[in-house]
Amino acid sequence: GQTNWDVTNAPLMERKAHPKGWVWVYRTEVELPEGFYQYKYAVTFQDGNTRMVGDPCTRYGGKVFQNSGFVIGGSRAEDNPIPPVAGGRQHIRDLVLYELNVDDFTDEYRGARAPLEAVCDKLDHLQDLGINAILFMPWTAWPGEGFNWGYTPYQYFSVEYRYANAIGQPTEKISLLKHLIRACHERGIHVLMDGVFNHVGDLNPRQGVADGFPYRWLYQDPDACPYVGRFGGEFTGLLDLNYHNGCTREFIRDVCFYWIDQFKIDGIRFDNTTNFYIEGVDHGLPALLAQIQDHVTDQGQVHFSMTVEHMNMDAARVTNQTEANSYWNDELLQRCFEYLKRGRSDSRILPALNAQVGLSPEKVATPYISNHDHSHVAWQAGASDDEGALQW
Repeated sequence: GQTNWDVTNAPLMERKAHPKGWVWVYRTEVELPEGFYQYKYAVTFQDGNTRMVGDPCTRYGGKVFQNSGFVIGGSRAEDNPIPPVAGGRQHIRDLVLYELNVDDFTDEYRGARAPLEAVCDKLDHLQDLGINAILFMPWTAWPGEGFNWGYTPYQYFSVEYRYANAIGQPTEKISLLKHLIRACHERGIHVLMDGVFNHVGDLNPRQGVADGFPYRWLYQDPDACPYVGRFGGEFTGLLDLNYHNGCTREFIRDVCFYWIDQFKIDGIRFDNTTNFYIEGVDHGLPALLAQIQDHVTDQGQVHFSMTVEHMNMDAARVTNQTEANSYWNDELLQRCFEYLKRGRSDSRILPALNAQVGLSPEKVATPYISNHDHSHVAWQAGASDDEGALQW
C-alpha cells in the first residue's frame, strides 16, 4: 500500500549503539506484503554531499543500478535443506572437475528460465561425461546488468540477479542456488565455488550513485576506505582488497563461512592468489586458509577442498606451506597444445600427468586441459597456428 521511495522521501534511518561503534536501523510502519524489494542507502556525509550506495552485506542483488534487495515471504531456510554429497565427500585427488559458467551453460534457456534452475536440467548430461565435481565460475553479484564472467565481485554475500531471476518466482531467488546444490549432491556431484578475494569490481559513481564495491563508497572520501588498497601484487584495472587491515580480513572470512555454512559447498578455488600472498606475512591467503580449515574441522567436515590459482613457480611450495590442498597446474594443457600442433607427443607427458610432484603426500595438483583463461584444446586440434584455431 505504499509508493516507491526516492531520495527526497526515503525513510530516515536511526543511529543506534553497537559494540563496534554504531549501526543504522529502520523498521517499516506497516507490514510489507510478500514480494521482492530493492533498495539503496541514501547517505548524507558530513561535508553535505549525498550518494546512493548499495548494501555490502545484502543477500540479494538487485535488478538494476547495483541495487540491493530483500524478500518478504517465500520459502524459509529450513524448507531448503542441502544433504551431504551422496556417497560422502571425496578427497580432491579423486575429483574429476568440470568448470562451468552458469550463463553460457544455459544459453538456450536465456530469458525464459533462471539460469541456476536451468543448470539442473543438464546435470545428468554432465554425469554422462564422467565428472563428479563442478567448479562454478563466480555466482556472486558483479557491477552492471550484462553478461560477465563474475571476476569483478561487489556484493560478496549475494547471488547474481542475472542467475537467479526466476520468472514468476520473485521470492525464491536465494533458494534456487540451494536447489541446484542439492540436486548436485543427490547425484554425488561435489560443488566448488570460485572465490575472488584479491580484488573487487568498482566503477566511478554517476550522478551521486555508487556503481561499485559498496564499502568504498560508504566513505565520504572513497580513497580513505580501509577495505581497499595495495596488498601484495596489483591487478591492473581492478581495485585490490587490503589485507593489512583487520576489517578486510574479517569481512572475507565471514563471506567464506557464509557460503560454507548456508550452502554446504564442498570447496573453494581461490582466484589470483599470487596477488594477496606476501612471503613471510600471515595476513591474506595463509590466514584465510587457516581460518577456513579450522572452521570446517570444528564442524567435523573432511575433504573440504581449497585450491589456489597461484600461477608462478612457487605454487607447490605455497601449497605445502599453507592449508591449501591443491593448486592449478597448466603443464598438461601446455603439453596438449604443443603436441596437437606437432602431431606427436614425447616423454614430457609423464611428469605433466604426475599431480604429486613437489607436494606433501596429502596434497595434489589440479591439472587440466581447458579452463576459462585458455583456448579450448579442441581449437588446437584443428590448425597448426593460433589464428586457425580462433577461426575454428
